[in-house]
Amino acid sequence: MNNLKKKNDILKSDISQWLEDNSSPTGIEIQQTEDAILRFAAAHAVSPDPGLKNKILDKIKALNSNKNNREPLSLDNLPILDQRSNWMDWQEVVKGINPPKDFDGIFLHSLESSPRRELFVAWVKEYVAEEVHTDLIESFILLEGTCECRITDANGNAHVVRMAAGDFITMHTGETHDVIITSLEPAKAILQWMKLSA
Repeated sequence: MNNLKKKNDILKSDISQWLEDNSSPTGIEIQQTEDAILRFAAAHAVSPDPGLKNKILDKIKALNSNKNNREPLSLDNLPILDQRSNWMDWQEVVKGINPPKDFDGIFLHSLESSPRRELFVAWVKEYVAEEVHTDLIESFILLEGTCECRITDANGNAHVVRMAAGDFITMHTGETHDVIITSLEPAKAILQWMKLSA
C-alpha cells in the first residue's frame, strides 16, 4: 500500500488534530473532505434494483388513489380486509386505540371475533416467529412502520416481501411465514384471520 499522502486524502490524524486544536478547518481542508467523501461514495455506489422506479411510482399512485377514495369505516360494521382496502380509512377508524406503553413483543387489540373471522389491531416490536396455518387465511394491512415477511410455500419456494404503510399481504394455508420489523418504531397493522371452517 502506498503510504504517501495524496493531495485530497484526509487522514484520521487530520480530523483528530482539528478536534483537539479546537480550530476550524480551512476552506481547502473542507474542500478536500468533500472531495474525499464524493470519491468514497462513487467507489461504493450500489445500483438500484431495475424495477425500483416502477415500484416507487406504483406506491405513489396507490397513495394518491387511497387519498382520493376515502370511505369512513365504523367499528360496529368493519368490512372484509383485502387488497382493495384503503389503509387510510383503517388508520382513521382505529386512531384512538393504543397498546399499553410497556407491551412485550406483540400486542393484539380485538376488533371482531366471530365464527367467520378474527380481526385485530396488532402492534409488533421486533418479530412474529415462524408459523404456518392450516385452518385459516391470514392477511394484514400495515398502518405504521416497515417489515419483511419471509414466506415459504408448501413446495419449498421462498421469497421475501418488504412492506411499508399501506401495503397489504395474504398468507395462504400451508405457507410458512414470519415477520421481521425493520422500522425503529413498532409496526402497527390490521390483522385478519379468515376461518376456513366457517
